[in-house]
Amino acid sequence: MSVRASLGALALLTMTAFAALQLGCGGPGGIHARMAYSEEGGVRVVDVPPGSPAEKGGLRPDDRIATIEGVSVTSLSYQEVVERLRGRSGTTVEIEVARDGELVPLTIEREPYER
Repeated sequence: MSVRASLGALALLTMTAFAALQLGCGGPGGIHARMAYSEEGGVRVVDVPPGSPAEKGGLRPDDRIATIEGVSVTSLSYQEVVERLRGRSGTTVEIEVARDGELVPLTIEREPYER
C-alpha cells in the first residue's frame, strides 16, 4: 500500500470516528425522562416521551425511583440522581422503581441527547 493510500485510509478512519462522536456513539447520554423531586416524595417520573430510552426500558409516568445501581435515592440529592442516570450513550443503568406497592427492577440503555 502506498503512503498516499495509507493516509487516505487514516483520513477515512478518522472521519468515521468523528462522525460516530457527532452521532453520540459513546458520547454523553441519558434516559430521556422528566422527573420531579421533593424531599418528602423523592424522585417521581413526570413524563416518559414516546420512543425514549425510558419508555423502551419500561419506565412509566408516576413511577418513583427507589434505587439507581443499588443505591437508594433517599441518600442522594436531586443533582446526584441526575448524574447517576446520565452516562455514556450505549451503556445501561439499573434502577428500581416503586410502582403499585412493589419494587420493579428496570434496565435502561442510555441514548445520546438531541442537539
